[in-house]
Amino acid sequence: MNTILKRYWFIIYPQDPYGTRNIGVTAYSEEDARSLIRRSIHELSFMEQIEQFGARTEAIENIDIRLLDQEHVVPNIGMVTFRGIWFPNVSFQVDAVPD
Repeated sequence: MNTILKRYWFIIYPQDPYGTRNIGVTAYSEEDARSLIRRSIHELSFMEQIEQFGARTEAIENIDIRLLDQEHVVPNIGMVTFRGIWFPNVSFQVDAVPD
């Protein structure tokens, strides 16, 4: 298993790829990131995004935070250096290594 964490940015709304209607996650792999999102649906306040989230949702691996919306996303992100969802910032962290 890869033990290096990577930042993922899931583009739910392609018309605003770096805006507030998307999801940011730090995980060991894209599969791990998608699993974290699915497991924490009830924690996410943006139900519209979750309804749009699926297997075909584009993911950017190792997203450069400087690309994200500087006025709304960046000031409101959680910790991007720990495993978990950091945008929207729901303070949801999972520190255990997945099975």
